Amino acid sequence: MVLLACGSESPPPKLPDAFAVFPNLPLPPGAELISRAGGADALQITMFSPAPADGVTQYYRDVLSKGKWRLIGDATKPDGSVVLYAEQDGPPMWVRIWPTTDKAGTMIELAGAVVGKDSVAAKKGS
Repeated sequence: MVLLACGSESPPPKLPDAFAVFPNLPLPPGAELISRAGGADALQITMFSPAPADGVTQYYRDVLSKGKWRLIGDATKPDGSVVLYAEQDGPPMWVRIWPTTDKAGTMIELAGAVVGKDSVAAKKGS
């Protein structure tokens, strides 16, 4: 016996509010949104900037080293991309930066997750 399901498929997972994941979202000058993806508690935003990769990388190093941000990780990968990890009093953020293949600009991926209130409280208590 074969049963076929009728009706609509379940809706795709709702993406979290960008401001819940990235409440202090630093964007380089001239950035254009390319895509947005994620699940219920995480979000990844991909952008293009006409600025050179070195300039965008320095922009993020500067922004993520002051104010509410603390730059925790800064690594250059074998493919030439730079990956930064920063924390704040709220959700952490990962930034991946690489030049376009024609060197006409830079691609930027911002990734973050919603941090539960108990996670924030536990971190403040440690």
